[in-house]
Amino acid sequence: MTRGGVTGGDNVVWLAEPHTLAKHQVYRQYLSKWMPIMIQSWKGNVTYAEGFSGPGVYVGGEPGSPVIALETLLRDPALRTRARDLRFLFVESQKSRSERLSEELEKAARPVPLRQLDRYGIDLAIATGDYDPTLTELLTEHNAWGRPMLVVLDTFGGSVKLDLVRRIAQNPSSEVIITFEPQHFIRWAKVDRIRHGDTVFGDPDWRRVDEQPESAKAKWVVDKYRTVLQDAGFSYVLTFELVNTRGLSLFLVFGTTHVRGLQKMKEAMWEVDPISGVQYRDPADPDQELLDIKLEPLTEPLRRELLQYLRNQPKEHAASVSDLRRFALYRTVYKESQVKPELDILVDKKLALADGTDGRVRLGGSVRLTAAGLESGG
Repeated sequence: MTRGGVTGGDNVVWLAEPHTLAKHQVYRQYLSKWMPIMIQSWKGNVTYAEGFSGPGVYVGGEPGSPVIALETLLRDPALRTRARDLRFLFVESQKSRSERLSEELEKAARPVPLRQLDRYGIDLAIATGDYDPTLTELLTEHNAWGRPMLVVLDTFGGSVKLDLVRRIAQNPSSEVIITFEPQHFIRWAKVDRIRHGDTVFGDPDWRRVDEQPESAKAKWVVDKYRTVLQDAGFSYVLTFELVNTRGLSLFLVFGTTHVRGLQKMKEAMWEVDPISGVQYRDPADPDQELLDIKLEPLTEPLRRELLQYLRNQPKEHAASVSDLRRFALYRTVYKESQVKPELDILVDKKLALADGTDGRVRLGGSVRLTAAGLESGG
């Protein structure tokens, strides 16, 4: 639960930035896909966990992510009646916020009292403390290890220790969503006494961000973290940026061990309701163009990324359509289904050639760049 401008003397709740509201819509959409799959596959014996969770509500009354998660289950009778040993585990650093979170979850659970949810196969717990080691201890106490989990890690600056991320990656069918702030690491790269980055990345190599051109620093550190998560055991890692009109942004990093999870997160991204002034940005786009959040997004950045991918191929600047679809799924914010229409445009503009008998792009075929395609920006 990302902290925006704090309001009030008690610092318990704060204003929700527009990009935070957009992030929560992504969570809501993804949870509506993740929970049915997990409940069917594991009979509900799965865990949703957060650290830090926040107080569960914002100044404007908007629900926080813990409330969104619980409501996703309770408001769907088909899911609620099939839940068995489904855990909701939350860690918050401040006692006042933990207490407020309990109140907000109590409201969300009505008419069932929060303490009676266990009668319905729901194990819910809130702990106060630092996310490490409190979250690990909470997961252990509630027998979560060895069973699938979705863990949302939203700490200051994205300073999540790699040991925890690695343990989650090695747990069966488990995923993480991490709020990541590149500027936090860019700022401290030259300060040797600040070592928390070493525990996030696993070694001090992240400090090389200071050697990068100013315009490339954020992308470099995000790409570095992406590689760290893959090395930790997450086969598929998606990164994307949420930007508001004031230029404030946050990166979401999603790690999963199953390609289906990646596909469902892509669907969730593009199914959220538009929020005024909030856009996506794909870290892989050479032009860093902002994208409106809508079901049929602008796909010109994908075209540029496909061109760049083909240029980087050593043999005739060619690739199979299957490879290009995998590239889009694994390395961009776009979906596989959005690739062929962009390849059709490249062929129509004589920037690429397809091997179909009629010169058209086939899903089972391949494409290669023309001389014009090697020089074009898309």
